[in-house]
Amino acid sequence: MNFDIGRLRRSDRIIGASAIAFFIVLFFFKWYGASSSASTGGFNYSVSANGWHTFTNSRWIWIITIIVALAAVAISAGVFALNSPVQRGVLVAGLGALSSILILYRILDHPTAGTSGTVAGVHYSASVGIKIGIWLGLIAALALTYGGYLGMQDEGTSLADVREQASGALSGMSAAVATPSATDTGATSSDTSVPPIPPVPTTPAPEPPEGTTA
Repeated sequence: MNFDIGRLRRSDRIIGASAIAFFIVLFFFKWYGASSSASTGGFNYSVSANGWHTFTNSRWIWIITIIVALAAVAISAGVFALNSPVQRGVLVAGLGALSSILILYRILDHPTAGTSGTVAGVHYSASVGIKIGIWLGLIAALALTYGGYLGMQDEGTSLADVREQASGALSGMSAAVATPSATDTGATSSDTSVPPIPPVPTTPAPEPPEGTTA
């Protein structure tokens, strides 16, 4: 199927742009690093890493959020169809909010240090902390959440519907796990049937000779 951009709503455009921005910021901007400098000879040293290499646990939530958001835009554009018990706007808004919370937590709680001084007439300084990339990542995740919220409004999904959809999805997963198939149990009905017991042959008792009494 072709990508029909005319089918995209305002919420889809915000979701798509935010997801692409989130991807670029995650892989091509610095989120954390260290730098140092000294006055002698103009010495400067810095090392930093992007969001993907810095946060090895949260990055999987972020990449899943990006993939789901882009898939939601592709579905709206008619690239492919997918039936899901949870509306696309709910998925995007939920994952966007979770990504925003994780980034905000990293901003508020992260290793940081700084020092400066003068040794033998040489002034030096050093610092460790977050970089501009993490702030841009937070903005992209918040924009993604907003786009998902607008998508919920376009779909006519309320908070009560969100709870109902989440409950239905969890119930379906629980039923799938709790009901094993015949191949999972390793036996079929023909395997568990008991073969019939053959009848035991009997020999009739001999009749007494004539003229005798019992």
